[in-house]
Amino acid sequence: MTRLINRIKEELDTSKECLIRSFKVLENVDSSKYGYCSDVAEIEIEVNGKPAVLAVGFPDMFPNVLPKFFDVNNEFGHIPHKMPSGFLCFTRSDSLIIDDRYPIDILLHCLKKVICLIEDGVSGRNKLDFIDEFEVYWHTSKSIDNVHLHLDTDNNKLRELDFWWSVVGEGFTVYVGAEKNQSLNNAISQFFGLDINKGFKARCIYFPLKEGTFLMPPTDEDEWDFQTLKTNIFNNLSDQNKKEFLRIAKQKNQNIDVQTEFIVIGIPTHKGATALFGCSLNGHSAKSQHRKKNKVIQQVHPFLIKPKETKLTKLNVKRWHPNFLLNRTGVNTGLKDKHVLVVGVGSVGSEVAMRFAKAGVKKLSLVDPDDMEVENIHRHAIGSNGVYLSLDEYGLVSNPKVLAVKNEINRKYPFTEVKTYWESVKKTLEEGLLSKEQVDLIVVAIGSVNMEMSINQMLHRENNSPPVVYTWVEPLGIGGHTLVTLNGEKQGCYQCLFKEREGEALHNRSAFAKPFQEFSKALTGCGSVFTPYNFLDSERSALMTVDAGIKILMGQLKGNPLLSWKGEDALFLEAGYETTPRYTFSTDELFNSRYLYKDDVCRVCSETGSDSY
Repeated sequence: MTRLINRIKEELDTSKECLIRSFKVLENVDSSKYGYCSDVAEIEIEVNGKPAVLAVGFPDMFPNVLPKFFDVNNEFGHIPHKMPSGFLCFTRSDSLIIDDRYPIDILLHCLKKVICLIEDGVSGRNKLDFIDEFEVYWHTSKSIDNVHLHLDTDNNKLRELDFWWSVVGEGFTVYVGAEKNQSLNNAISQFFGLDINKGFKARCIYFPLKEGTFLMPPTDEDEWDFQTLKTNIFNNLSDQNKKEFLRIAKQKNQNIDVQTEFIVIGIPTHKGATALFGCSLNGHSAKSQHRKKNKVIQQVHPFLIKPKETKLTKLNVKRWHPNFLLNRTGVNTGLKDKHVLVVGVGSVGSEVAMRFAKAGVKKLSLVDPDDMEVENIHRHAIGSNGVYLSLDEYGLVSNPKVLAVKNEINRKYPFTEVKTYWESVKKTLEEGLLSKEQVDLIVVAIGSVNMEMSINQMLHRENNSPPVVYTWVEPLGIGGHTLVTLNGEKQGCYQCLFKEREGEALHNRSAFAKPFQEFSKALTGCGSVFTPYNFLDSERSALMTVDAGIKILMGQLKGNPLLSWKGEDALFLEAGYETTPRYTFSTDELFNSRYLYKDDVCRVCSETGSDSY
């Protein structure tokens, strides 16, 4: 690396490049001061027509990674995107393609960005970036603790949160806060794996500041004291929220830790987000009142009094509200109010249910009368830990599939509400889960043609059925299908796939496998009959189904298309099976013909057929 840096210096010394006036390689560098770069140069540049000095650190992998720039002499003061170490955060390189053949060009390209950043900061042009980066500045303290917060930042009302803390391991304190309408007990046990009985409850108030609030983030040289914190909050609090604070602060509390108050502050950013930061307030007073045998605590909030000594400790907010988590995935949070009914949670249906939960769907209803079996686990979303239940009154029993999937969803995605129906789909649907008022989407993944025909007929009789999606796979990885029905129109349904022709037996016209071939296998007799396909086929069909389902829920998919994916046919042909002409279609041809399956005289969905049906 030193050889490369010296080569850069030699080329700069002999070139006509005027961006860098001088380039001095530093000796005996303390790498911890320069982002752990062992090779550092001091460069003289020009900013706003005046000479200035920066340090440039070259990471070990330079020029495959970008150099780092530091205002080590603090020539430019407190400007946005400058850390206490002097490090200047000028770009995000995750999507930047670096041509490592030209290290000097890389250095100069980055330096131009750094100079623009400095000039914008000195002039105040990017002043609002302080708010966007407020959390970063607040978190610069090395010993700062985390508070794990479930907070809806779209709600601008000042309010009290459920709050709990505990000492874990060798003196590590864990803080957890949540909205009052959430189960803090469940969150602590499921999300964090902790026992709520081994900790303490405390009071925490959320202070949402007004739109347009500007606060300069504190620095190591200018940390906020208690009075500065209070002034910054109340100068930017709405009158209504000030009244709400007084109401909450005067309440008497029982069974809480009265030695410490916790607060969280939200600042609206100019990009429509909310910056969050928190702190604990220690050392204020509390009054005790005795009523008969009960001890009532009057907890005096330090913002109501002038405490002689209140210690302010900064807290780093780690968010676990679903809106925030889903925004990081790029998923539209519009799914948070949707309800999906999954009929059949076998190999495909279990994957569908898990992925809808992962996508952020708020409610899932699962219908399946079957139990888990050991032979399920290598193509099912649930592994061996979900196969059996140990019950005192029955001993070891098979776990219902709906319960196994529910438990796995609750473990992984605790914000999803899951209701189970360990019964036939016919019974469940007849009990009132048909209408759009109850369910936004139905997915049928049972792989039984006759049953799916019956469900299709039942749903088409309804006046207000939600959209319905059918999904299934074909043997030996040859393909899979997703059929959308009742999505804004009735024409185009499951029955259309089985168009009736005189003198011809019914068969699925979407199939890639030639009809009337026997695909079922049995390893140990009739009790072990199955259709051969693997988990990749299940997952691929589930992904296609969930993708279509999300588009339906968000109003992005119109009509009732038949969607298909085509796999390799090597195993299929090797086993002696034959394909249909549809299997020869290209991916584009399959997509372009997605509406051509419709039967104009279908006895279920066509105008002429449904009249007599």
